[in-house]
Amino acid sequence: MVFLTSTGWVLDRTYSASIVQGAEEQLKLVIYALMGIAEEEGTSLVFNQSLADPRLAQAESGLYAIVTGDLKQILWRSPSLQSIDSSNFSNSLAFANITPGVFSFSNIDSTQAKFQLSYAVIWEGIEPSQVVFTAIVDQAPYLAAIADFRQNLWLGLGGATLFFILAQLLALSWGLQPLLVMQREVRELEQGTRSELSSEYPLELSGLAENLQRFASHEQQQRLRYRQALDNLAHSLKTPMSVLSNALVEVKIDKGLIKDQIDSMQDTVSRQLARVVVAPVMLNTQVDVAEVARKLVRTLEVAFPKMDLLLELHTQPKLRIDEGDLLEILGNVIENACKYGKYSVRICVDQVLAAQAIDVGISITIEDDGPGIPVAMREEVLGRGLRLDTQVSGQGIGLAVAKELVVLYKGSLSISDSEMGGAKIALNFPLKVV
Repeated sequence: MVFLTSTGWVLDRTYSASIVQGAEEQLKLVIYALMGIAEEEGTSLVFNQSLADPRLAQAESGLYAIVTGDLKQILWRSPSLQSIDSSNFSNSLAFANITPGVFSFSNIDSTQAKFQLSYAVIWEGIEPSQVVFTAIVDQAPYLAAIADFRQNLWLGLGGATLFFILAQLLALSWGLQPLLVMQREVRELEQGTRSELSSEYPLELSGLAENLQRFASHEQQQRLRYRQALDNLAHSLKTPMSVLSNALVEVKIDKGLIKDQIDSMQDTVSRQLARVVVAPVMLNTQVDVAEVARKLVRTLEVAFPKMDLLLELHTQPKLRIDEGDLLEILGNVIENACKYGKYSVRICVDQVLAAQAIDVGISITIEDDGPGIPVAMREEVLGRGLRLDTQVSGQGIGLAVAKELVVLYKGSLSISDSEMGGAKIALNFPLKVV
């Protein structure tokens, strides 16, 4: 509206100025015509020829001409002035400070507004020698043209303003439609009726949509980590609690063992709570795998007194891994072997070469003499909540937790048949040995 109003004001002023300039040019032609037909007759000027503009010969036509000398002496006037009081008319003319050879354009006020153009010349041979030619025209036709143009201009600009307002509303409605869609989808995400944002957004909103989707996915993963952390916490505390229960029934209580289990439980709680906030990352700490394995064997011998746990150490490696994570990985796998094995479990720690034969990795295998795991079920048992034997207590997440942590450290977990008759779980860590 500001732009169109400013445009209208400029056009109005420009057109009005052009109309006034046109009137001035018309009056110049009248003066030139009068000067062309003026003839000397003695010491006077006469105008015997027919006038160039017929309106000068018509009474009150709106176009007038007058020739004056010094002291406003009327030397000649057009027939169109015959019915007008010349004295009153000549008194209203503006002749002040007219320089010979220069046109003087002005407005005069009489009974009707008029434009006046005067031109003074020095005419030798007549008395007085300075002659002023003046042409006058009524302003009414010009003002009417300006008024008509102004009316049409503002009607047109008013219509254009309404059109542009409607066009802007339509354009904004169309342009903001993707934002309205995004608003609706975000609301559906909040209400839980949608899992992700749609991908059909314009280029200008694609970055925002990707960030919102990333944020929504992060929130979903965070909720999933909360649920998994609770499952992991419950599962991780089972073994220490079993050890404590078995230790309490012994005649001689091993206070060191109880302290180790309490410390292990506290460490498990802290680690699982920390894992809710951020997923574990690779650390630079060096963990003695043999020492961790010995600690687990000692603990599980108390929890499963009927099982014979055999630990074979073919190397004494140190891995760059969080000790708590390694305890949880080995603890879950060995505990499962103790649950499903009949009499014995074998744990073997060895070195292996990577596929490129450059880096040395660590292989940890856990074997038992139980019923084993059918080939068709080996992938499924690595998921959360699946248990092959419901007669054995547990929650079915031990192997799933172990696999998640192994993959986190760029390792692998595989299931095969053991020479002992049961299952063989192989943990491979393609990490450097320190």
